[in-house]
Amino acid sequence: MLTRKPRHWLGYYDGSLWTNLESPRGFRPCDLTAEQVREINAMNHIENELIDEACGRVLDRIASRGWGDDTDVIFTTDHGEFQGDYGLLFKGPYHCDALMRLPMIWRPARSAKVAPAVVSAPVGHLDLAQTFCRIAGVAEPDWVEGRALPVSNEEANAQRRERVLTEWDSEHGPVDIHIRTIYRGGWLLSAYEKGSLYDGSEGELYDLNVDPRAEVNLWDDAARRPIRSDLVADLYDHLPPRRTPRLVRGAPV
Repeated sequence: MLTRKPRHWLGYYDGSLWTNLESPRGFRPCDLTAEQVREINAMNHIENELIDEACGRVLDRIASRGWGDDTDVIFTTDHGEFQGDYGLLFKGPYHCDALMRLPMIWRPARSAKVAPAVVSAPVGHLDLAQTFCRIAGVAEPDWVEGRALPVSNEEANAQRRERVLTEWDSEHGPVDIHIRTIYRGGWLLSAYEKGSLYDGSEGELYDLNVDPRAEVNLWDDAARRPIRSDLVADLYDHLPPRRTPRLVRGAPV
């Protein structure tokens, strides 16, 4: 399966190409046993339980101070983990559900009188800044790039929330990878921009409606060329403008 994806996927798995800055340098996922993956996931679930308990203590403290009715609670994280998906661990330049689909819970303050809802529209972390402004009743800065999170599917439809974008840039030694990804209507497309490993023509395309695990890369499938072209155009139409001059790089990723 990994041979059908851009080559840094298989390179990470078998240790032949080190591009994953988020894992130990000498780690080779291909050496993992199924039992080791089960043990890692068991430990991860223990960590989840500890987080649940810690959140409970925070919410109890809020309630004990009488702030519960006027406090918004948002729970999320900055990235996912492979946990054995595709035979891999940790994270890195791989745009897939394991790393991009994150826990995201927003409980508006009771005094806001927002009806409970599960919103199915695509959203992203860039939307949090405006959401915090909306909650606090302050003006949005003109440099923010997202939109306040919708509180219902009706509001999401009115906002025309059709897509969510994800970007990756890493430069470490001789290796640099630049990925631009769009999710829209059940399709996931990642365009690989020119770098040390790719010439700008490579990419990934998955129909998550029939391939929810994103195992079959359709980027080079001639029959999917129209949808690929449409998504690439949509992606670059909605990416924020590049900063000029470029910021000085302060970290590998």
